[in-house]
Amino acid sequence: MARVTHRQRMLAAYRNAPSADVCTGIYTRYLPRSEAEREARNNGMGVIDFYPAVSLLAPPWHTHAGYLSEVRGASLRIEHLWETDGPVEVRTYETPAGKVSQRIQRDPSYGSDWVGRHYVNGPDDYKALRYIVENTVFVPHHETVRQRLSDIGNDGVVLARLDRSPFQKLLVELADPQRFLMDVTTGESAALSLLEAIRERLTEQAGLAVDTPAQLVWQPDNVTADMTSPQFFKTYCLPFYQENATRFHERGKAYVVHMDGRLAPLKEMIAESGIDAVESFSLPDMGGDMSLHEAQKTWPGQAVLPNLPSAWCERGNTWITERLKGMLSERNPGRALMVQISEDIPTEHWQRACMLLARVAAELGEARDDVD
Repeated sequence: MARVTHRQRMLAAYRNAPSADVCTGIYTRYLPRSEAEREARNNGMGVIDFYPAVSLLAPPWHTHAGYLSEVRGASLRIEHLWETDGPVEVRTYETPAGKVSQRIQRDPSYGSDWVGRHYVNGPDDYKALRYIVENTVFVPHHETVRQRLSDIGNDGVVLARLDRSPFQKLLVELADPQRFLMDVTTGESAALSLLEAIRERLTEQAGLAVDTPAQLVWQPDNVTADMTSPQFFKTYCLPFYQENATRFHERGKAYVVHMDGRLAPLKEMIAESGIDAVESFSLPDMGGDMSLHEAQKTWPGQAVLPNLPSAWCERGNTWITERLKGMLSERNPGRALMVQISEDIPTEHWQRACMLLARVAAELGEARDDVD
């Protein structure tokens, strides 16, 4: 009898394997070393680590090790300023096609980056961004990913991170959303040209990523139909997902996309996208517009990995326990399931939330300790 590891349960959930198992997972950045962390992991909570399979397309969302790429012929200057509401990071690229800057504030508790000013605020900014995109130098990180897989062992999984898909990268990271959506809607040539340049380079990035030793390839797309309308999704996101899914499936990789918004208007196209898992799925209590039961019924061929709603974490232990049991009772018992902590939760409640989530999953007895 071989013991089933955290890693095996989590991989089964990501791959939508036939199973009655329920497991739990948490992004590594939300799990500081502590007594609560040890207890949660002893109760079966797995760790979700991630690292870029290939250095990210410039400009990157984060400037951590492994994320930043060289841009031929351009310079990057990062300034740290102190303003009334805290520290601000100003990132400035100077290129032969012009200069663009972004202002970032970093959440001191979670390390999340919040954009105060985007790189793209007018037509000329698209041209400078296109130069940066076209001259980014990608560097694969296969050995680093291999080492992280070795380090985490059976305690969790490593997601080989990619950039957001082209439309989502521009919408979430690079351009003022109101400006970008107006420009795409009206057919602004500079915006469409940049979007096509990003698509070409991210197709190249995906071609390099297929050699990652990780089994799971991940895009943190943050899709919600409130911003990515069905028409935009159909035109820009769906073909990109389908192409990537074919590429990764040929190499035995599961394709995981972070979609944490309102998805009902996009549900038929998500079913056709070829992706293997809708990750960080938002329940109605977190602003989503589909229940777990509805999502699993709509996407029988895809894993649905719900995120623990942060609002739940502020309630009492009994209330949280009952809500978790109610949510888990509506799942499809024939499919493996993982409940995640994959979004910011209140810092004063994370320890209690982690322990409760792990205990409830363990007490339900769905995660079997032994298999033949």
